[in-house]
Amino acid sequence: MNRTATESAIAEWTTILGESGVLAASEVDFGASTIGAKRYIPAVLRPETQEQISEVLQVAQRWRVAVYPVSTGNNWGYGSANPVEDGSVILDLGQLDRISEFDPEMGVVTVQPGVTQGALRDFLDRHEGNYLVPVTGAGPTCSILGNALERGYGITPITDHFAAVTKIEAILPDGTLYRTPLSELGGAEVDGLFKWGLGPYLDGLFSQGNFGVVVSITIVLAPAPDTVTAFFFSTKDDAKLEALVPTVQAVLRALGGSVVAINLLNSQRMLSMMAPFPEDRAIDGVLPAHVVENLANSHGVPAWSGVGAIYASKEVARAARRTLKRLLGPVTDRLIFINQRKVNTVQKIARVLPGRLATRVKGMTDTLSGALQIMHGAPNDVALALAYWRSGALPEPGQAKNPARDGCGLIWFAPLVPIRAKDVRRYTDMIEKICPQYGVNPLITLTTVNDRCFDSTVPLLFDRRDPSATARANDCYRALYKAGQKEGFLPYRLNIHAMDILNTGNSGFSKLANQLKAAIDPNFILAPGRYVPSAKRTEI
Repeated sequence: MNRTATESAIAEWTTILGESGVLAASEVDFGASTIGAKRYIPAVLRPETQEQISEVLQVAQRWRVAVYPVSTGNNWGYGSANPVEDGSVILDLGQLDRISEFDPEMGVVTVQPGVTQGALRDFLDRHEGNYLVPVTGAGPTCSILGNALERGYGITPITDHFAAVTKIEAILPDGTLYRTPLSELGGAEVDGLFKWGLGPYLDGLFSQGNFGVVVSITIVLAPAPDTVTAFFFSTKDDAKLEALVPTVQAVLRALGGSVVAINLLNSQRMLSMMAPFPEDRAIDGVLPAHVVENLANSHGVPAWSGVGAIYASKEVARAARRTLKRLLGPVTDRLIFINQRKVNTVQKIARVLPGRLATRVKGMTDTLSGALQIMHGAPNDVALALAYWRSGALPEPGQAKNPARDGCGLIWFAPLVPIRAKDVRRYTDMIEKICPQYGVNPLITLTTVNDRCFDSTVPLLFDRRDPSATARANDCYRALYKAGQKEGFLPYRLNIHAMDILNTGNSGFSKLANQLKAAIDPNFILAPGRYVPSAKRTEI
């Protein structure tokens, strides 16, 4: 990095953005990361308009200084607001937080990078938008646009968030505005209603890429259904996993319109939501098998738990419940259906229960209530508590959870696994064998992304205050990746420490990606190293 060039660029950016628009990373709490990344960030730029972004990029090109855009920077477990490479200036797009072009009849809305899940929910509530927000478990402060571009997913009816993006506007590395052909030709409305547009589909370049700064997306929202009913099932026998997996597939194929996603969780993953981490019973940070068994027995946690939701009219929901009982009944020990009315009733009962029982029931119902809110497309931070299980200090009540700020150690390993019994068993055996070798407890979730494939989110939780534990957790990720590569279980997204996985030398992907990058961004100033193999920048 050329410090003189960076200082010159910062001087020009200050002229464009003003003193308040150019900050040190420490001034805005940038730089902390749950994966333990430590990047040198010369400055944080905070533009407020698309025009300012264009000018910022032109200055970056002139001085050949790398800039790294983030939406809200809350990319927990993947790098938070840190760039892939040292010396990159952060382009914080959080000030671009406009929601526009909401069409309540068609169910589409246009959002800028700073629009969070919580902000979109508030907007829809104010405008009587009877639609679900494409929520995730990452919490209300996370960007709708950022998650969609990372090809995130959820459990509401439109599970694939990038699939729901119909239109993109972006500033290219030379400062020019990219719009799709239908919009350029005057068809902005139909462009927002039809994903593929006209001509070659180029919008995909901006998903998990570094070909432009996306300044807005138009996204389709799922209509709120007549009813949302959660269902929970479990089996005490780990050997039943082989029967459970094809049954999950059968459920999705039989009820594809009303049941869109199902989660399977192993006992340790469930315990992480129900009990504090018993540090005094761990050996080198890992809970021995007998401790896990004792905790599971005391908290009533089975070997495998499952959760899903029925989105349907009352009539269809009744039929779906019958189908779920028929399919899941033979391979589970328990199947229950829960809605908000039932949770409210149990919460009232908890108020008159004695002592510990009241506390336990209240904790369970609060978690259920939070899960139901997410299923209803209302974001909350209930699931975010997972990040604090091994480290981190929970914030005061009423203050938003921020795992990076609060000292949590979390790295997501998120491979794709075929929905096939023998493959799922090979996969779980792999996780359970490798994680403890690095002081990491094997917490496993298998989430259906369609009726053919699971995405398995495995949180590698560690004590971030301990440099050794941090290094071991990152080594664990590499070990899991290498084992998964041999077994055919590869991640669907990468953290900033793992982007070099895509640097595969002379592969067709690498060649084409580098040719496109060189054509669009010849000085490689925009998010170098992000998914696209990075070429060495020439400095001036």
